[in-house]
Amino acid sequence: MDETTKKIVKYASFGFVQGLAIGLTSAFCWHRYMKRLPDQLLSELKRLFLQEGPIEGAWIESAPRLTTLHNERRVVYVGGITRKENDKLVQYQFIFDAKSKELLELEQVK
Repeated sequence: MDETTKKIVKYASFGFVQGLAIGLTSAFCWHRYMKRLPDQLLSELKRLFLQEGPIEGAWIESAPRLTTLHNERRVVYVGGITRKENDKLVQYQFIFDAKSKELLELEQVK
């Protein structure tokens, strides 16, 4: 192998390793962010519900799901909140858009 080929292989290998390291780091950071996102969304909604009274329980799915909502396919988080209203437990179900973090739906479960 001549000197030029050795340099090309050396720098190509170095670039490959750098790209791999950057890709793995990005994937790790994105995964950590996506694990915290549902908890952040639930905390925000709980804060709004607590302004009106105490909450008995709350939950949110930790993994987003693909669903069709209002004739659009969206990646969403689904969850619920339970609280007492007039001495009865009332349940609410909510849907958050995983990308925009927008509350898409909030309805009382009958």
